[in-house]
Amino acid sequence: MTPRFPFRLLGRSLLLVLLAACGDGPTVLTRPDIGVMIRPDIGMDDLGMPDLPDMPDLGPECVEDTDCDDRVDCTRDFCEDGICRNQTDPAFCNDDVFCNGVEICDPSRGGCVAGDPETCNDDDVCTIDRCDEEERLCRFLPRDFDEDGEADFNCEGGTDCNDFDPRRGSLIPEICEDRLDNDCDGVVDEPDCGRPDGDDCDIALTVDPAGEFFEIDASGAVADFELTCTGAMRKDIVFELTVTEPRSLNVRAEARGTTFVELRTTCEDRTTALECRAGFPGALRRRRLEPGTYYVVVAAPTVFGTEPNIVAVEFDLDDPLPDPVNETCDGAIDVSAGGIFTGNFVDAVNDGETDCSFGSSELYYTFTTTETQDVVLSAAPSTGGTLGIAVTTTCGDVSTEIACTRTAPATRRLYSLPAGTYFFSVESVSSREVDLTLDVRFLPPSDPPPGDDCRSALEIPIVPGGTSTVSGTLEGKQDEIDVSCGFNYRDSVHFFTLTERSDVVVEVDGGGTFMFASVRETCDDGDSQLRCTSGNPSRSRLRNLTPGTYFVIVETFTTTDFDISVTVDEPTVPVPVVGNDDCVRATTVPETGGVFTGNTSTLLDDYETRFCGASAGSPDAAFELTLTSRRRVVVNTEGSAFNTVLHRHDRSCTTAMEAVCDDNGGEGLTSFLDQTLSAGTYFFIVDGFGSFSSGDYVLEVDVLDP
Repeated sequence: MTPRFPFRLLGRSLLLVLLAACGDGPTVLTRPDIGVMIRPDIGMDDLGMPDLPDMPDLGPECVEDTDCDDRVDCTRDFCEDGICRNQTDPAFCNDDVFCNGVEICDPSRGGCVAGDPETCNDDDVCTIDRCDEEERLCRFLPRDFDEDGEADFNCEGGTDCNDFDPRRGSLIPEICEDRLDNDCDGVVDEPDCGRPDGDDCDIALTVDPAGEFFEIDASGAVADFELTCTGAMRKDIVFELTVTEPRSLNVRAEARGTTFVELRTTCEDRTTALECRAGFPGALRRRRLEPGTYYVVVAAPTVFGTEPNIVAVEFDLDDPLPDPVNETCDGAIDVSAGGIFTGNFVDAVNDGETDCSFGSSELYYTFTTTETQDVVLSAAPSTGGTLGIAVTTTCGDVSTEIACTRTAPATRRLYSLPAGTYFFSVESVSSREVDLTLDVRFLPPSDPPPGDDCRSALEIPIVPGGTSTVSGTLEGKQDEIDVSCGFNYRDSVHFFTLTERSDVVVEVDGGGTFMFASVRETCDDGDSQLRCTSGNPSRSRLRNLTPGTYFVIVETFTTTDFDISVTVDEPTVPVPVVGNDDCVRATTVPETGGVFTGNTSTLLDDYETRFCGASAGSPDAAFELTLTSRRRVVVNTEGSAFNTVLHRHDRSCTTAMEAVCDDNGGEGLTSFLDQTLSAGTYFFIVDGFGSFSSGDYVLEVDVLDP
C-alpha cells in the first residue's frame, strides 16, 4: 500500500522534508516519528518493513472553535492545535429512559439515533417478560395473566387451569352453581362448593347483637365493594348487623396488611356509608347505633401464594356511650384538682386548629391556679401513638396559645405558670377513635432546664478567626419553638454574640442523628430567621453578619446529645446584582472571583438542563467568567434560600447545552462545582430545581491556582 501524507499535516505529527541531490538524485522523505528515511523509488519491502498504513484525515484546519461547527447537536466542536475536533457526546442523546434502549450519537446519520428497545424476551412462553422502568431491569415472572397468584398449569410447577380467569385456580374454593371448575380439580360444582360466607350482600354474615368473633379465609372472595376511604378494590367480606335497641359498636379487623372497615345502612349503596376507617388493624367505633339493620364491609389485601388469606374480625356491642360533653370549649372539663381522667374520641369531630394540629378531632379541658406553679399534662391513647396538646389562655383562640406539643404519648410541662385560668385541647390520632387517659399534676414552680426555651438560652463563646464548640442535649427538653425546616420536635436554644462584622459557619453534629438547626436574630420570632438547614450534620454558612446576638435553635426527633461548632472568619461582602437574566446581560465575574447575591423570582426561565435538576425549568440568573490562563474554579450557591441548580456553559449559553450540571452537590439543597478550566470564557447559570424553585440566591466563585 502506498503511504498517504496529507499536506495539511506539515509541521504536525509528520514532518516532510524534501531533500534533493544535485541533478536528478532521488527524493528522500523523512519519517522522524519512526526514525527512518524513505526513498519513494525504493519500496517498503526492499527496506524490510511493511507498508505504512493510511493516515487518518484529522479534520479541517481551524483558528477558533466556531470554525468547527459540524451542525450536529450531539458533538462537542472545538479547535485544538489548528485542527477541528468533533467529539461525540452520547450523554446528550440519553433520554434517561431504560426501557427504550440506549441512544447513540452518530454524526453520519444526523446526530442522535434511537436505541433498540429492551425487549426483555427470554424466549420462554412460561414467563411474563416485562421491562421495569423504575428498577431499570428486565423481569421474568411466572406466567400468571390473571394475577391470582398461581402460574399457568401448562408450565412447570403451574396450578392454574385457566390463567385468564381469577375465579379459577387450585387455591380458589369451588363456587356453587356457576358451572365452572373453580378449584381446578376436574369437578364442576361439587357438593362442598361455595364462595366464602359473606362474599357479597346475598350471603352476608350475620352478627350476633351481643357481639361475635369471626375468622374467615378470604382466599376465594372477590372484590365486590367500592369503599369511601380507598380507591382500590380488595377482597372483601360483608357482615349484617341488626339491633333492636340503641347500642355502641366497636369493630376491629385484622389481616395481612392495611385493613379497611366501612359501616353502611344499605349493603350495595356506598353513599349510605356512615364511617370508613383504615389501619393495621382496621378499627371502627360508633358511640350509638339506633335500632335498625347495618352492614359492615371489611376489605383486606390479596395474599399471593399458598398461604390462606385469613381475616379476623371482632364485634363488640354494648350500652350506648354518653355524648361527649367536652367536644367544644363550652363543655371543657375542669381538671383544676388534678388527677387521672379518662375519655374517648368516638364520633368526636375536628372543630379547632392549633399550631401543632394534624387535622383530627379534639377534646377540651380547663384548669385554674391561684399561685405560680408548674403544671404537667400527659395524655396517652389506649392503642399507643401520637396525640397533641395545645394550651391557651382563651379557649379555641390559637393567637393566645402558650404551648403546643405533639408526641407519643403527649407530655407537656409548663414551668412557673402564673396564676390564672387556662384551657387545653387534646387532639387524637387521625386513623383511630382511641380511648384517652389524661394525667394532670400541679407541682411547685421551677425553672426549665438550661436551653429549653428562649429565657434559658445557652451561650456559645466566640473565637474571632477560629472555631468554638459546645456540647448540648435534647434530654428533658420540650418543643418550644417552631423552625421552618423541622417538625414538632423537642428543641434546645443557644446563642452567640459577634462584636464585629464576620462570616459565620454553624454546624450541628448529632453523632449520626439527622439534625435541624435554625439561625435567627430574634429567638422567638420565625420571621427573623436567617437560615434553616437539616442534615447529618446540619451546616449553615452566613456571610457578612453585623455585630449582634444570634440564636441557634437545634431540634430532632430523639433525645440525642450533640455538638454545635461556630466558625468565625473575616467578612465577605457580597455584590448585589440585578438584571442578569441571560447570557447577553450576564454579570461579569472578575478573574479573582467574588460573591454575589440576587433573586431569581423576578427573572425568566431562559435555560434548562439535560443532565440534572429535573430539567431546571425555573427562573435563572447568568454570570460570565473569562480566564486568561488555566485555573481551578470552585463555584457554589451555599446560603441560597431555595433548591438551586448550577450549570456551566462554554463559549455561549444562548443555544448550547450545559457542559456540566450540579443539583444538591453542596450543603443541603445548594449546588457545587469544582473544575480546572483552560483559558477562555465560561457562563455559570444559577437555576432552580424543576419548574417551581426560585428566590434569594448567593453565588460564590473562587478562582485558584490549578
